[in-house]
Formats: sequence, C-alpha cells, structure tokens
Amino acid sequence: MTTVSSIRKFWFVVVALVASIAWASPVAAHAQLDTSSPAPSAVLESAPSEVRLDFNEPMTPVARSIEIYNQEGQRIVLGEALLSPDDPSVLIAGDVPEIPDGLYVVAWRAVSNDGHAVEGAYTFQIGASAPIVATSDLIANVLAGQNGPSGLSWVMGIAKFLGFLGLCLVLGCLVMVAGGSITSRRVPIFIGVGWLLAFASAIVLFVTQGPYTIAGTWSDLFNTSLWSDVYATRLGKALVIREVLLVSLLVLLWSLRGHFARSLTSWWRSTTALVGVGIVLTLSASGHPSASENSGIAVFADVLHLSSVILWVGGLIVLVGGGVMRSVEAEVVVKRFSRMAIFAIPIAVFTGLWQTWHLVPSLSDITQTKWGQALLIKSCIVVVAVILGAFAQWLVRRGEVRSIQRIVMVEVFVAVMALGVTAGMLSQAPEVTSASSVFSTQLVEGDMIVGVAVTPGRVGNNEIHVTVTTPSGSLSPIENLTMRLTLPGSEVPTITAAIAELGPNHFVGTLSILTPGTWTLEILIQPDPSSSTRVVTEVPITG
Repeated sequence: MTTVSSIRKFWFVVVALVASIAWASPVAAHAQLDTSSPAPSAVLESAPSEVRLDFNEPMTPVARSIEIYNQEGQRIVLGEALLSPDDPSVLIAGDVPEIPDGLYVVAWRAVSNDGHAVEGAYTFQIGASAPIVATSDLIANVLAGQNGPSGLSWVMGIAKFLGFLGLCLVLGCLVMVAGGSITSRRVPIFIGVGWLLAFASAIVLFVTQGPYTIAGTWSDLFNTSLWSDVYATRLGKALVIREVLLVSLLVLLWSLRGHFARSLTSWWRSTTALVGVGIVLTLSASGHPSASENSGIAVFADVLHLSSVILWVGGLIVLVGGGVMRSVEAEVVVKRFSRMAIFAIPIAVFTGLWQTWHLVPSLSDITQTKWGQALLIKSCIVVVAVILGAFAQWLVRRGEVRSIQRIVMVEVFVAVMALGVTAGMLSQAPEVTSASSVFSTQLVEGDMIVGVAVTPGRVGNNEIHVTVTTPSGSLSPIENLTMRLTLPGSEVPTITAAIAELGPNHFVGTLSILTPGTWTLEILIQPDPSSSTRVVTEVPITG
C-alpha cells in the first residue's frame, strides 16, 4: 500500500505541475505592439542608442528578435534583444552602431506565452533629406526575408492533427477496453499506434517550434540551444510534460503485457485515468484558452471539451475497426458506448460554444479571421456528426444494434475531418487583430512630402506622427500644424489631436479613438501665417 500511495502522490504532483502552467497569470490572447522607441516614422537627428518595444503582454525574446535594416535591405548588426528588468512585456536591443542618414526598418519577432510567434515592422528616418522610398514595399520585403523554412507550417499542422488522432486512439480506446467485453486483438494495436502518433507528434512539435519562432532553417531542428529556448516557454514545458506522461502511460500499458481482456485493477484504472487527464491538460495549458482572460475557467472547459471528443472518437473507432460489430458482445459494447456518447457529445458541443463566446470578442467578426472561418466549417461538420449520432441512438433504442455499422463508419470519417480542422485552428488567432505593422503613407502636395504614421492603428490611445520635407531636404520650419479625424457616415464627432513638436518639422498628435472604421485624417500645414496646405488620407482603425 505504501508503494501504491507513493506512486499516486507522484502523479498528483505531475498533474499539478501541468495545472500550474495552465493557471499561470492570464494574458491577453495574441500579443501586439503598443509603443516603440524610436517611434514609427520618427525623424531623428542621429542614430538611436537602443530600440525599445513595449507589448501588451509578457514576451519571450528569440535570436535576432529585433533587427534594423537599411533601405537597401541590408541588416545592421546590433545587440541581442533582452527583456527589460522592470517589465517582461518590454524588449530592448542596445548597441545600435552609428548609422548614416537614411530610411531604416525596425523588424521584430518574439514569442508570446502561449507559444505563438508574433512579428511586425515599421520605419524611421535619420536626417531630414532621406530619398523617397515606398515604405510599405520596403517593410514587405524585409518581412518576406524573415520567412521560416518552406513547408514548416504544413509539418506542424500535420503533427498537430496526428497528435489529436493518436490521443483519440490511445485514450478513447482505453476507456472502451476498461469497460470490458472487448476481446479483439485489433484494439491493442489501435492503442499502440495511437501512442506512437501522440508521442511522435509531441517530439515533432517541440523540435519545430525553434525554427518556427526564429524563422530559421531546417537545420535549426537540431539546434540544442533552441531547444532550451523552446522549453522556457509555456508551450515547451507542456510538450515535455506530455512526453513524460506518455512514457508513463506506456509503462502502464506494458504492465498488462497483452492481457487487455483481463479484469483491470482499480489501481491501474485510477492511475491511468490520472495520467490521461494530465495528457489532455497539456493540450489545453498551451493553447488559446491558456492565453485568454479567466484562463483557469477556459482551460477547465477546454479539458472537458477535448476529453469528450477523445472518448467519442475513440469509441467510434473501436466500434468500426475493433471487430466489435461481428462479436457476440456487440449489443453490450454498443449500448455502453451509446450511454457514454449521450453525455460526451452534449458536453463537447456546449463547451465548444462557450469557448467560442469566450475567445471571440465580437461574434460579428467571426468571418473576418481564418480561425472563425475554420470554426464555421467545423460547426457544420459537427452538426452532421450529431445528426448521425442521433440516428444511430434511435436505431440502438429500437434494438437494431448491428444495423448501425455503416452509420458509424461515416461518423468516424466526419469526426476525423473535424480533428483536421481543429488542428488547423490552433495556429490561427480567434480574434481580429490589427496589422503587424503600423499604418504609414507618404503624401505629396506641391513641393512638400508629408509622411504620416498612425500607431498602433486600433481602438484606444493612438499617436499620429507627421514629418514634412521636400525632395531637397530644404524647408523652413513649419509655423503651425493641426490634425483632425472624422468618421464619414457616422454621428461620431470629429476628433482633434493634441500636437507636440518632436524635432524639425516632425510633429506627433495624441488622441483616443473609440470607434473602429476607416477614418479620414485631415492635416493642415501652415509654413507661415499667410499660407496653408491641406492634405487628406484615409486611416483604417481596427477594433
């Protein structure tokens, strides 16, 4: 009894460790850049001593998290980005060398707590006489050069799908076996294949996370220093714990040594159930629910959702491929699965609906993201599965157990489709996020070149940077400049920005925007008291 008690305590500690990852302090899903220094479109007299990026949640820097490129696309070597000792949401890269006058791009890439890589870029200028360059093209070229290995996203997506399928096989089939009356030798094979898929998936996801986060190369799969960086993240820890729990599950399975049909002890059942819950918890503890508000409740709901799906899909696979329908125990096993599905399917549906309500700020935006579009597809698939399940239940109640085999086969196919869509959703943001780079444009009026940048370009406090130059760079100081924003076709009043002058003909306007939409920005420039120039542009503000 002492040994049994010690082992149970050990597994309680392991699951508690996983839970501590899940219940870590909640953060806003999908990190975004709030402010930066130098500011977007800033015009500086000399090179900055450092680049400082302030995000809306704690971040994890990676190799070359912050880089500077000149207008020819050449990288400027600077110090490695580090977290601010006072604020884990601030990244700082120092040792910026003395660089000549011109236009430069700050490109950044970092990892949020849930393991998702976020990136973006913006421009700033040194000196007032930099040549005219299409900033949007320059930013696009820099970001294109930071793409990771070709095909990496497909490899990670397939690994996630096979991991889901593997857990359905190993855990779902185990639950069916634990109920007894299953003697087919195929089921232990399903369990073994499921374990291999789940374990291989965890390893692949761990080693690919490194090149994914730094946009590296395929050779980075074997970079052990990157493995250490991956382990430092919430996702990395969850993957390692999942591997440990899967190895422990293998030991429990090996203890049966092929005797799946024998009566399982209560100790074996309870220990295996605890390990299974821990494995499912590692999925929820490293996904979207763990990085949302009220993360503890969200993770708990996600565990219920995943567990229900695993039991449902695993049970269907046993019925279809486990030789159950041709055995003498068919009626007993089918009715037991039917009773389990009565609870599992509604729990899966209701927890899925709750997660949607919880993760999506506005249901009207659900078609505006790839995550939402995939969710709609998944919902249609689930509706089909529920209808098939309801019909099968009706046949079981009528005593026509053996006539449901074809229906169950179709249901398995539909369920696997739902798993594939779910795997694709994991890499997408459930909310509409602002663009990775701030809004910026250049307007030409007469002999004036007006550079405009709005950051962060979403609802809330914003800064509007305006620089006024000429092609030759010779322009007398601007006497006065005003900025105002209007939202056409609405009753929202015009907003006038508070103006401050940051440098020669470089102005910044601060204001709070509370309504998303395409705003009209009007800038009135007065070179002297007797003349003025008006420029207008449209500025998209996201919610």
